[in-house]
Amino acid sequence: MRPMMRRALAVVAVVLFVGMAGCEFGNSGRKQQDAQTSADLQSVRSEVARLSLEVEALGREVSRSDTSLRDEIAALRRDVNSLDAKADRGVAEAKKELAAKINEIERKRVADKNALNEKMNAIVAEMRRALGGAGPSTSGATRTERGIYHTVSEGETVSAIAAKYRDKYGATVKAILDANNLTATSIIRPGDKLFIPIKE
Repeated sequence: MRPMMRRALAVVAVVLFVGMAGCEFGNSGRKQQDAQTSADLQSVRSEVARLSLEVEALGREVSRSDTSLRDEIAALRRDVNSLDAKADRGVAEAKKELAAKINEIERKRVADKNALNEKMNAIVAEMRRALGGAGPSTSGATRTERGIYHTVSEGETVSAIAAKYRDKYGATVKAILDANNLTATSIIRPGDKLFIPIKE
């Protein structure tokens, strides 16, 4: 009888040992996965912070460049106006030369501003990718649900758009997000077209 009891106890000990080892392995796997997720999130946050600083720096650069060029243009225009009192041919030529300089500076100002805006847009797009936010759906695929399209205006949010169509079409924030492949963190901009599903 005693040998049988010893064997039974040995079997129980083995089962308990295997179970505890399995739990420890599972906990270790979950800890590794949580650590990786935390590291990925921290990386995204760092990237967004870096890109935000670049956007701010570009904004200041645009403002300084625009102000400086506007001041230069204003000074040249004052020079042109001061020559209006003189009527000789040489003055007329000088005015043409000044006007040409003004036009050239204005073209440079606009080109510089457009270039900086393109850089800012590229950084914003990179930020959106880092955040994982999908943009509004622009595909021409045929929709099966009934609805209308709304063009986003300056300062509008998904919540405001949903409130605008709630009484007439039963629109909700979730329905609009789902219909346009958006998430709660997605960014919408003026000119974007959002599909507003009509609640049956």
